[in-house]
Amino acid sequence: MGHLFRINKGATGTNSTIVDWSNTPRSTYDHGFVDRIEDTTTTQSEITSIPSPFARIELVKEAFGKIIKGSLTNLSVDDVKTMLHGNTIYHKMVSDSLDVGQIFFNYPSMKDKVEIKVWNISQIDELINSTNPNHQILGKSLKMFFEQDAKGQDPYNFGKMRNIYILKYIGPSQKPMHIIGATSPATLFFSTANDESHISQFLCFGEDKAFDKEYASLDQRDPEYMKYLFTLMYSIPNFSVDYPELSTYLEAVYYVLDNNLKNEINAIQNNCSNMSYGVKSYIDSSYETLNVRIAATVEQQVEVNGFPLHYKDIKLQGNTDFEIQATKAIPTGVNPLVLPVNTSSIYDTLEYYGCKFGRLFTVPYFDATPLTARVLPGINIQYPYLTISDFLDDKIIKLPSDINSDDYFNGNFVSNTDSKGSYLLPISKTFFDYFTADDLKGKTPSGKNFVDIKQLASGIEVVLRIPIAKGDVEYKRIYTLDVKADKKNNRGAIVLAPEDFTVGVFPPVKFKTEEDAQYRIAILADFDLNKACSCVCHSEVKGFFTPDYVVRNVDIENDIRSKVYVLENQSFDSAYISILTDQPGKENQASGLMIPKFKQRLGSSNLVFAIDLGTSNTHIEYTSGNNKMPEPFAYSLETPMFSMICKPSDMIRMHVRSEFLPEAIGGDYQCHFPSRTVLSIDRNNAGINETNMGSYVAFGNASPAFMYNKAEVGTKYNEYVPNLKWSQLNNANEERIRCYIESLFLMIRTKVIQEGGSLSQTQIKWFYPISMSNNKRGLFQRVWTNAYQKYFNPTGVPVAITESIAPYSFFQKTRADVTNIVTIDIGGGTTDIVVADTNEVKLVTSMRFAADAIFGNSLVSVQDGPLNGIIKQFKDLFINNLDGMGDLQKMLQEKTSNNMGNSSEVASFLFSLEENDLVRQNHLQEPLSFSKVLMNDNSQKIVFYIFFSAIMYHIAHLMKAKSLNVPTNIAFSGNGSKVISILSPVKESLELLTTKIFSLVFEADIHNINLIINSKNPKEATCKGGLFLTQVPTDVSTVKSVLLGTNKTNLVDNQKYGEVPAMYDEIVKEVKSFMDFIALRIPRSISLNGEFGIEQKSIQLAVSCFNKDLKTYIEKGVNLKLDSQDVNKDDVIEESLFFYPIIGVINDLSEQVYKINS
Repeated sequence: MGHLFRINKGATGTNSTIVDWSNTPRSTYDHGFVDRIEDTTTTQSEITSIPSPFARIELVKEAFGKIIKGSLTNLSVDDVKTMLHGNTIYHKMVSDSLDVGQIFFNYPSMKDKVEIKVWNISQIDELINSTNPNHQILGKSLKMFFEQDAKGQDPYNFGKMRNIYILKYIGPSQKPMHIIGATSPATLFFSTANDESHISQFLCFGEDKAFDKEYASLDQRDPEYMKYLFTLMYSIPNFSVDYPELSTYLEAVYYVLDNNLKNEINAIQNNCSNMSYGVKSYIDSSYETLNVRIAATVEQQVEVNGFPLHYKDIKLQGNTDFEIQATKAIPTGVNPLVLPVNTSSIYDTLEYYGCKFGRLFTVPYFDATPLTARVLPGINIQYPYLTISDFLDDKIIKLPSDINSDDYFNGNFVSNTDSKGSYLLPISKTFFDYFTADDLKGKTPSGKNFVDIKQLASGIEVVLRIPIAKGDVEYKRIYTLDVKADKKNNRGAIVLAPEDFTVGVFPPVKFKTEEDAQYRIAILADFDLNKACSCVCHSEVKGFFTPDYVVRNVDIENDIRSKVYVLENQSFDSAYISILTDQPGKENQASGLMIPKFKQRLGSSNLVFAIDLGTSNTHIEYTSGNNKMPEPFAYSLETPMFSMICKPSDMIRMHVRSEFLPEAIGGDYQCHFPSRTVLSIDRNNAGINETNMGSYVAFGNASPAFMYNKAEVGTKYNEYVPNLKWSQLNNANEERIRCYIESLFLMIRTKVIQEGGSLSQTQIKWFYPISMSNNKRGLFQRVWTNAYQKYFNPTGVPVAITESIAPYSFFQKTRADVTNIVTIDIGGGTTDIVVADTNEVKLVTSMRFAADAIFGNSLVSVQDGPLNGIIKQFKDLFINNLDGMGDLQKMLQEKTSNNMGNSSEVASFLFSLEENDLVRQNHLQEPLSFSKVLMNDNSQKIVFYIFFSAIMYHIAHLMKAKSLNVPTNIAFSGNGSKVISILSPVKESLELLTTKIFSLVFEADIHNINLIINSKNPKEATCKGGLFLTQVPTDVSTVKSVLLGTNKTNLVDNQKYGEVPAMYDEIVKEVKSFMDFIALRIPRSISLNGEFGIEQKSIQLAVSCFNKDLKTYIEKGVNLKLDSQDVNKDDVIEESLFFYPIIGVINDLSEQVYKINS
């Protein structure tokens, strides 16, 4: 039988059936009538037939009444629980409305998810008075509704209502004007009919989620919230009259509580009823009044029917197992929680302030809220917590080649594929608030790695473990190419560093103290990309800091640029490297963490270093004890001094070699000591931090040019500065000398640390020629001392030794047959001489007459002028022989273009070719040996004959003038001494000539003066000799003698440079006497052609050169010395004037020979 849906009972076809528009008995539609309507449905669908908030207020009121019907008398606790814990639509409405109340109660901790809007009843009048007719109709309807319902018993309390406070949802997944509930004049709170389950995860009360499918009665909720509602009931006058359904519901809830909670509620009731006049009410003293801001400076109490609502005083209860176990002290004293973002059984049973963490809580991958203002997920209490994006960055930098895992931490990288890779660590700075770099390299207390990086087929997996009170929280993020990084959704992106990119650190050692630390961190990359690169360092002493930096290459865009961060007296344990790439459509900017694994060797050994900073070449030797043979400064590929994080490209490698340090120095490596005394600087010094202010920085934008004459690198922006030793005295040149010496010291102190030595106990010995003016020597003394005190010992002083004494010490220590000896140390700029017997030094002298006199233009101040005759004669041969040798040929062409250039530098380049790696690889040592070419070509032998003879002639006359005996041995040292073998590779021929010169000068029959020639490394004698000296002569003036050059016996005796013009004629006469000596007297006893290949026509050509311009040469030599500011006219003459005209003659003679042979 069909059923007629109507209020009255009756089935179709019965007497009570009402057909069509038949009459029905008159009834009064009061609450009793409504209560008699049967509701047999158990549906969970919302009742939405009247979509009005006022209808919803009625429905929620009715829902409370539907759940608890009648008296509880004679009902068991289980019976009442069954009534409370149902699953009907009414239970849903009650549960959701209680959720709304609980949100109000927890509002301060949920402000980021909801906001309170106020609707005042006076706004009805505004609608009525509106000019919009539709607004007027709505206003009149609402006014009628309120006025009618407020009449009589006012079941909905509209007559008492002032405002409705509306909850607007503003959290994740919000909708426009997303209203989720409000205050109710009938039940305190009511919910909407909307399905809000999609936002449940963002509105949690512990393990309970608002608006979810699991309905919660009040007795199943936070006891604090429940006690607050009872407090409200006992505090609001006439509560049971105004809110009868809610009052009955609360009585039912009380009925099912355990005795402990009942006792607490009983106490609340007593406290509420026993309040005295003038005393703050129990509810106001127990809870904070909830206010809402309605204007910039105006707040309003949230109330229901005039009675204020309150919020929960936030207090954490219970314990937690998620508290971070930091290894560093936390300044605030509050240990934040570390919460997992992925569900796992390992977290299920961990305590989370009164509940088990389980799998109910959703922790965001990213929380932009400041740490101290964060709200714990699910608990909604303000307390600091950390999540994955606090520790892991959303981008990871892939390096262009495998990481140098010997010196840098690789994040425990492993690969599940055949592909390899290396990455900067995507660890955020927050990590260092709680842990150290050493922690990250090690293991957590659970024994697992702090970090693991794994290569997957799909990308890179980074796992970071953070220790908590019980175990670790494991954070995992996958980084892939061609995606946008999204920390909110835990998506990581790979940023590819360019191929021409690396980061290097000098030195790769760990210093004992902060004061000892000296570092350079260099970022090398393409010009444009490098400009955007940066470095932020970290140390446990200083925290995060950005060091000052300098750059190489200010303006050449198609070349490599380096940015060098300078750390002086400060260490670092890690550094964030930021890069910018040029890959369109991909993430192109990121920062990554670099953690060095540098080692510290503790020791107290005392090392002694000797540095021979010569005009052309510099040599360094060291020893660790008095009885140990010194050895040249060196380091191997296994112990580099500039450590790069990844294998560099060929282009980067060449720039590192040229502008920082080679991979290895010494032995058979391409670079070794002796090395050219040339400083490489950025020609456009951009200053500190590119401010155009500040000087050059050693191993920043200035460094020894180890690849000088070996490869062409950075020539468009680098300037190569030779002749540091004899450069003009001015601030710029002093700055360059300082940079060169400081660079050597930085290398030496690295060696000391690597050898386990003591920096403060390290000794440095350096050398100077006695022909150097006191003014210039004072400059060098100041620079050496300042550098030593800066890098080794703040109160110490390096030891200065004359270049004359040191070689003598070497030969005395290393040769048993040395008795009466003359040591001749020939450098590029000076020749230093010692005459000694077995017991003591008898004489020292020095002159500016060395290798540069042969190959350079020594009597002009501007070196980049017309080329020397020897260079012009042979340059084309070498250019042809360098065909196919790339940069080497190009370099020589550029150095000699239009027969202009620095002749001394060209000569050094030509001499270096036979040791060049590229030359050796192509087996071209013979045709590219400048020494052998000069030996085999006799045309310029006359020049070397004059050079050698002038030195021996001068020494012989000086010794005779000092009444010294003829030497038994003459030993050569210094790189310049290699030129004597060009005159003849046969030592006996050179000994014959030497003996003859001394015989003629001393007018005695002298036999067999022995020459000691170290052709392999003649420069070692100075350094080794200096190291052998245990007592350094502090004053050599007593044995210093200078033969004036006016005759064969006249010694310098306080004559001044201002007096030289009066001596011109005498000097010329003496030089012509020397000409007769080598052109007439020597050839009578020795066949110059037979011994040296010097023909008579060469002698005649030399004589013609000696017979012109001698006074001019003297004048140029003296003026050049005065112009250099080394001396002034009132200074005592420091070197023999004899050599000035001979230098001019040699230069002219080489030019004449070139012209004859061209």
